[in-house]
Amino acid sequence: MSAEPPVGDELQQMLAGMRENVRGRLIARPRRQSARRRVGITTAVVALLGIGTASGAVALGMLPQPFVAPAPVVSTPPALPEQTPTTPSAPITLTPAPQSSAAPTAAASTIPTSCTDVVPASEYTRLFGSLVRQQLRPTPPGTPEQQYFQDPETPFTADAVLVCRWSGSGSTEETDNLFLQLGQTDAATLDARLEELRTRGWNCTEVHGGRSCQHTETSTYYGEHLDTTFTFFVRGDEWVSITQTNIPTDGLLDAVVQQLRS
Repeated sequence: MSAEPPVGDELQQMLAGMRENVRGRLIARPRRQSARRRVGITTAVVALLGIGTASGAVALGMLPQPFVAPAPVVSTPPALPEQTPTTPSAPITLTPAPQSSAAPTAAASTIPTSCTDVVPASEYTRLFGSLVRQQLRPTPPGTPEQQYFQDPETPFTADAVLVCRWSGSGSTEETDNLFLQLGQTDAATLDARLEELRTRGWNCTEVHGGRSCQHTETSTYYGEHLDTTFTFFVRGDEWVSITQTNIPTDGLLDAVVQQLRS
């Protein structure tokens, strides 16, 4: 007996006979069978014939043609709401701006200690010419201390750092002279002094970063005519006092103030 499955007309005749055989059995025993049982029988018959399950079932007329296998149903789980991972942020810290605890300091005073340095060197000859210079305070080494007039109405001048005098001959009896004093005193005391001079009628102006009051008066001394100009300048706690009799100058205060913090 050949082991090869039937083909062609032989296969068709075999299939027709099997259909008649199956139909006869169904008529003899009219019992309802489930589709699952029918498919099982068809599968068994097709397996004996060595042909594919689907094609064999179609050939036997058990399944309608064309046959389309149902697509598998895949259940998809509901999508979860998308979440964006968050990274904990670092705490915000405010760094205060550095602050200096040191109080602002005023520029250091540079009051000259010598009468030769009270004005710039380039201005000295123009201002004083051939006048004789005397340094009354501080007393130069090897020089005896000299007495000079101090206005009792301005006691703070006793603390003057530098006191200078210029005259034609250098004699203490000479009336034509120029006195210059520089020092430091409490600013409130100096402001009070300026206000007092203003109430006396002195001409006060803002100049060189400070305030200056000036006054000129005329007098006679033993028949000699005297023109005396008083100048008082204050800047902070520094002060300059100039008294010049019959010795006019041009820009003396400007030159002196220039030397204070140059």
